[in-house]
Amino acid sequence: MKKIFMIGVVVVLVAGAVWVKTNWDGVKTDYLLGRTDLAISRTRYWRMRLETTDPTHPKEWMAIEAIPPDREHGWQHVDRDAAKGNLEYIRIRDDRYFKGDAMFGHEAAPQWIKLVPRDFPPLDGFFQLRFHMSNPRTVGYSFDSIETSFWSNYHGVNLRPDGSKTYSGHTCREWSYSWTVEETGKVMHDTVCIGATDYLPYHLTVSGGWAEVTYEWNPQISIEVPSPVVARPKGFVSVLPDL
Repeated sequence: MKKIFMIGVVVVLVAGAVWVKTNWDGVKTDYLLGRTDLAISRTRYWRMRLETTDPTHPKEWMAIEAIPPDREHGWQHVDRDAAKGNLEYIRIRDDRYFKGDAMFGHEAAPQWIKLVPRDFPPLDGFFQLRFHMSNPRTVGYSFDSIETSFWSNYHGVNLRPDGSKTYSGHTCREWSYSWTVEETGKVMHDTVCIGATDYLPYHLTVSGGWAEVTYEWNPQISIEVPSPVVARPKGFVSVLPDL
């Protein structure tokens, strides 16, 4: 019995070594992503800015400041056929506040209002780039219920090293990767730059370079309940239809 057990252990070790060797690039990438998530989880504050860089599209941007895990303040400028205007959003624990122009099927809110749980997200797109922000107690269609991590965004992606870059005064290692749009088959190329010593992300591109994102870690941030807050307008319809 002991001999059979030892043979079994040897087989498992050999199979594990073969798997690691075969999947070494993926193992290294997952280690990098794990270190990055750990570094992000240790930060006290962060600031993110997303800005379109494609000259063929209108200039749009989104900025979010956060005090994890449950305080964030976001601004967005939208310029497209479906919606145009400026939006602002604050979340403090389960309470969410919004003001801004009309967007995606609801009336404008020129002054701060308090949202109800099923209000549709008041900011638009790329929520997965709000790393380590979650609020699972919020019910409905709010993006607050989405929990994200660096690993969940880049696991399984073939990251290729592209050398050192500097963003916001920080040296980082840039990685490039390619992906395919399922509907069209078009191949897209993007990058992500991770701090050489602190493993924090400082810059990345999305949608084949359509926009870029920059991060600041531990800047001075304060997020408080807005004042005054007026009653939610009767015409403020902001829920998806029942399916």
